[in-house]
Amino acid sequence: MFPPTLLELKANKPTTMMLASPPSLIPQQGIEKAKPKSVNLQLNKLKYKKAWELAYSPAKNIPMNLIMMYFSPNSLQIISIMMTINLFTTPLKDIFNCNEIFEKSVDVSVIDTYDLIMMKLFFIVCHFGTLLVGMWKLNNMGIIPTKADFIGSINNTLETI
Repeated sequence: MFPPTLLELKANKPTTMMLASPPSLIPQQGIEKAKPKSVNLQLNKLKYKKAWELAYSPAKNIPMNLIMMYFSPNSLQIISIMMTINLFTTPLKDIFNCNEIFEKSVDVSVIDTYDLIMMKLFFIVCHFGTLLVGMWKLNNMGIIPTKADFIGSINNTLETI
């Protein structure tokens, strides 16, 4: 009337249970195991793809930084100055730590030296894009000197000659 408890099942445990195989079961005799070389090759391809993802990850931040700098004010306020400083410090720090970033994240032994150099160069070029966004913002804020800043001194030197 009641289902058996766990203790009763353990006490009356049958030595062998003969159950029929389900109809969807495929016997293991006909299936070959995957070759280790193909698994290793797939793993190396995955590591190679991961390295390229790491290389172009700074490029994903350029549009976001560009939009943020477009909407931030051009006046000299602490928030706009700190955001602009952050545009310079993060890429410079990543450029100087490029080797450590790739060694930490990617298995360097799998990737050819030429490909690794190309990945690092692309990583650095993408960070220079972020630095260009920072230069654009500094120019909009009026911090970078332009030709108009030196017009007074140019006229004075022409008069003395």
